[in-house]
Amino acid sequence: MLFFHPWMLLGLVAVTIPIIIHLMRRQAAKPMDWGAMRFLMDTISVRRRRMEWEDLLLMAARCLLLALVALAIARPFLTPDSQVPWMFVLPAALLGVALAGASFVLSGKRARLLTRGLAVLLCLVALSLGYWEKIFNLRRFEASGRRDVALVIDASASMELMRGGKTVFQLAVEEAKAVVSEAPRGTAFLVVLGGPSPQAMTASPLTHRADVLGVLDGLTPMGGSFRAHEALGVATLALAQGKNTTKEMIVFTDSQRSGWRLDEPDAWDRLDKAWDGLPTQPKLLVRNFGEPNALVNVALRSFATSRTVVGTDRDVTLRAEVINTGVNVVTPGAVTFLVDQKKVGTAAVGLLMPGQSTWVELRHRFAKVGLHVVSASVEATDDLSVDNRWEMVMNVQEQLPVLLIDGNPTGSFFERASGYTALALAPGTAILQGKTAGERYLMDPRVVPAAQVKSEDLEQARVIVLADVPRLPERLAALIAARVTSGAGLIVIAGPRSEPGFYNPWSSLDGPLLPMELGEEKIDVKGVSPAPATFVHESMALFQKRSDLADAVVKRWRAVGQTREHGVLAAAYGNGDAFLATQLYGSGRVMLSTCAFDARAGNFPARQSFLPFIHEWVSWAAGGGMNWNVAALWSPSVALDQAGGGLTGYYERSNEKNSKVLLQRTDATVDFDWTNQSPGKNVPRDQYIVTWKATLVPPVTGDYKFEAEVNESLRMNVGDGPVWQADAEDHELGLVALEAGKSVPVDLRYEQEWGAAYVRLYWKAPGGKRELIPRMAWIPEVKEREPMRVVDPRGLPREATILAGRRGRELKIDGSAMPGIYQVYADELLEELSGVKKGEVLPVAVLRDPEESVFTSMNEDDKALMASHVDLLWPQSKADVLAVLQGKGFGREIARWLALAAAAFFVLECVLARWVSKSRRAGEEVRVEFGDDTIWRGGLR
Repeated sequence: MLFFHPWMLLGLVAVTIPIIIHLMRRQAAKPMDWGAMRFLMDTISVRRRRMEWEDLLLMAARCLLLALVALAIARPFLTPDSQVPWMFVLPAALLGVALAGASFVLSGKRARLLTRGLAVLLCLVALSLGYWEKIFNLRRFEASGRRDVALVIDASASMELMRGGKTVFQLAVEEAKAVVSEAPRGTAFLVVLGGPSPQAMTASPLTHRADVLGVLDGLTPMGGSFRAHEALGVATLALAQGKNTTKEMIVFTDSQRSGWRLDEPDAWDRLDKAWDGLPTQPKLLVRNFGEPNALVNVALRSFATSRTVVGTDRDVTLRAEVINTGVNVVTPGAVTFLVDQKKVGTAAVGLLMPGQSTWVELRHRFAKVGLHVVSASVEATDDLSVDNRWEMVMNVQEQLPVLLIDGNPTGSFFERASGYTALALAPGTAILQGKTAGERYLMDPRVVPAAQVKSEDLEQARVIVLADVPRLPERLAALIAARVTSGAGLIVIAGPRSEPGFYNPWSSLDGPLLPMELGEEKIDVKGVSPAPATFVHESMALFQKRSDLADAVVKRWRAVGQTREHGVLAAAYGNGDAFLATQLYGSGRVMLSTCAFDARAGNFPARQSFLPFIHEWVSWAAGGGMNWNVAALWSPSVALDQAGGGLTGYYERSNEKNSKVLLQRTDATVDFDWTNQSPGKNVPRDQYIVTWKATLVPPVTGDYKFEAEVNESLRMNVGDGPVWQADAEDHELGLVALEAGKSVPVDLRYEQEWGAAYVRLYWKAPGGKRELIPRMAWIPEVKEREPMRVVDPRGLPREATILAGRRGRELKIDGSAMPGIYQVYADELLEELSGVKKGEVLPVAVLRDPEESVFTSMNEDDKALMASHVDLLWPQSKADVLAVLQGKGFGREIARWLALAAAAFFVLECVLARWVSKSRRAGEEVRVEFGDDTIWRGGLR
């Protein structure tokens, strides 16, 4: 407990006034000897103790009255997180004052000394605790001269709620401006706009207040959630640039718990370590504007489609989830669905209880392929309108290329490993002859016998199906692994011919490809059936309740071992054996079936659910392609090709001086056999040069040996080392020591004159075998390009660039990720990667966080977690914030309660005084009569 006006505590001297008056009155009474007085005293001796208690209570009441008045004038307040409980300090001090005053009316010397000693002890305890409070708590408020202050403004969606005709965000900005204007001299400010991606509006603290006020005037809400933890990290980095020793952070926010990462103590530990790097431990002031009263809000919590892969060949179901996040029962209007800003239908919602959600659906068939902006909005009059709409970008595809590699192509139609699967994807026997499905179908399967597969067949396939393939050549297996790592899907149908000796050790940089190890084949004449209760994977959700898969009988299937690290059991048979398994692999997906989909294994392909089953599986394996819907995290970024790594190749003529680059592209790896064909568009068949530039990232530390198979010659330069050369007769290039994860630049130059052209680059890593250098080990060279023009959801201009790395190329939009639709005007490279023509608009959707619509306030445990990592204060007003900056401190005043207590004691003193006066006047009416007879005479009557 501290005081706003501590000097007014000198008024406690007034406590001595009733004591002095009492002493003066007692000294004014002069004793007179009177012979008969002893007889009178014997008469009233029984009332002495009662009178003494009456005087004690009256003196205590008068002393407490004056003490309470003096304390109320000094304006005491309770500091936040006080180390000393005021419920102990204040009663101890008042009790000490009361006992001190009461001791002067006691007649007994011993009682008087004991009472005064106890009074002195209580007063000393109260003074000591007050001094403790000043030393260990007020120190946090003491002015320390110049300081750097970070103003963190919450710009999330919930800050757009109305309070008194203004949004909470507007109130926060106004209060921040007032703090800047009225703060003590020497205070430097920086501004951080908090939201899904916090942004430092000033690089370092500024002392010129007009500049800070100008920054605050230009702030606008960002929407989405408030990533407070990340905002504090940004503020910490900016505070480190300041010159002042004292550091403080003021967060202007509401009570929304979302975004503070209060369920992750480790995250706060890392932030605590960052604060340890500052000159002094910072103070964190959370200016909380409180939670809304009687919130009325209806929101769209999610928006999805019935399939991840959408085409123009069939309807797709648009599904929107509506939730009532308020405290009242509501009946919102209909949900309106729009495609490219054109209304395509509505769906009614109905009555919603508080916390209740419901799904509404609309079936729609897209007429055009390409990117479409699809949105849903609910009609509602509520407190927060920004969450009444959900926007997303859908990629309607023309066709999905599927390569089926048949491991039993010579059998009858019913025994061919890929027969039923190919027909399920696109009806027609022409598919089994290697022809395409045509434009009528989204799925575009192509069947190739395992013995005839070429590397070119893998390039365009989005999904690769190995249908009972015994084994593959090492080179093709490595290429398939690279394709899966880069984003393609792989489905392995493990039939009777599949060899565990090939599949189990099949691995790449991301580990084993299969989610489970294959075992021996099991045969049961009675057969086993899939168990719908085990269909836990998302690709099997359609068949959990309404399907006939449980009626399928499988007579031959593969036993499997334990699920690998990243594998997931997707479905099982009734006997407990694995039926389906999946795993995510790099940027792609892998699926495993333990039985063949043909007549040899049973009647599974004859079930009505087999066709949608195959479509669901292939759709899940394909993964939906490029995802133009990104989370609101930092700057918006879209993975374009997901074909990570590679080398940048420059193709030009060799027989011309100052020849120009005829073709520039990113090659996955150096593994080409062009024979007598042209390497690419505009490049001649003979007399050309290919220069590859990239950065090599070795996976382990040690000596790497490089070799090449080439015709005519290949030169290689690694870092600052010598130039190596290989030709048709000498394959060895050189040996170099590399460090794991430490990238080195590599230049390659291939020269071709006449004849068959081929070139392959190998390495032998420490402890490894000779193999083609995988794509993921390369980072292609990227030359700077002119940034593309972007229009953000507010209509403001931005810029976008394409970056390349080991995980592929990505489209990165500068600035913070504000939820909404971004319009990117494509250039040549983006046209090549996305198919959107140069100059046309490519939409990118930044999705909002649905948790922001559910208002959950912080609790005491959350505050305790924060206080355990930082000096935490919760000012309740602008005055409290300024009090901290001015070194005065703040807290909850109790002067009003003390004044009320003083008034109560004033009434009590009047009642006591009146009661004592009447009591003693009643004593004066006692009459003592003296007769004429002598009662005692010499001790005898």
